[in-house]
Amino acid sequence: MKNITLSLAVILYGFISSSNVNAQSVAHMNYQNIIQMMPEYKSASEEYDLYRAAQEDQLKEIETEAMGLQKKIELEQAKTQPVASKIKFWTTKLQEMQMTYQEMQQSIQDSLTNKMNELVEPLKKRIEAVVAEIAKEKGYTHVIDVSVVYMLYADPAYDITELVKAKLGIKDKPNANPGSRSPMKQPGMGSQR
Repeated sequence: MKNITLSLAVILYGFISSSNVNAQSVAHMNYQNIIQMMPEYKSASEEYDLYRAAQEDQLKEIETEAMGLQKKIELEQAKTQPVASKIKFWTTKLQEMQMTYQEMQQSIQDSLTNKMNELVEPLKKRIEAVVAEIAKEKGYTHVIDVSVVYMLYADPAYDITELVKAKLGIKDKPNANPGSRSPMKQPGMGSQR
């Protein structure tokens, strides 16, 4: 009798669980594709490129100074009677510059990531508002971003990418990805949300 009751409970639980799953409606979209096609993304990309170039110029200044210092060391070492104190001083200064360079590289990378997030955040909010609107209209309980989730199968009938692009007024010509020319992988953009 206990086995029959337990079996009925398991069957009933399975039935209830599957009916809950069926009550959920899941859609999907390609978030990365949408954000890169937004007209505002082009201007954000251009602003990011200018910012990145300015940051990289700071590193080039240190590189130029370090190369000059390295040349001084080499010239002094090439002399018939090199001055050891000069070589030691310049070598120490060169090592300090290398440390400064590495620290600046990390700082710039962090700064680039923050700048990308700052530029893309308004676009993300706009997309998320449109996605929420479409999900409510269509009765979806979940919307999955296929650009960051590996999906074994996604029924094209539930792809809302085109609906989102239409509501945002996006044409089908993607803009350049500002993170593609930088050490950042985006992102860019890192996580897309």
